Amino acid sequence: MRNMIFAAAAALLVLQVAATTAVAEEVTMKGNIVCAKCTLKVQGLKDCQNVLMVKQEQQEVQYWLVNNDVTKAYGEVCTAVKPVTVTGTVENKDGKNWIAPTKIEPRSDT
Repeated sequence: MRNMIFAAAAALLVLQVAATTAVAEEVTMKGNIVCAKCTLKVQGLKDCQNVLMVKQEQQEVQYWLVNNDVTKAYGEVCTAVKPVTVTGTVENKDGKNWIAPTKIEPRSDT
């Protein structure tokens, strides 16, 4: 009996660990990269921060770009508005949508 309880507890632990370590699914979104500090005028920012603006259901949704190697290679946009296609994983953190890009491609269409 004790072994059955231990086995059941171990199985539940394995399932819980598997659920919490699930890999986030990659998404691809089209939008415009703007600067949160210079273009959106977000208060409290000391440095430029790229944000992807995506039109969803008649409103603009902000996706803050994680400052990883892909974002650094793309560079800061400061006062520009650049149409792009961004592929990456999205998570909500501190009340903001964040995207960790694996690819940022310029677009010529608007």
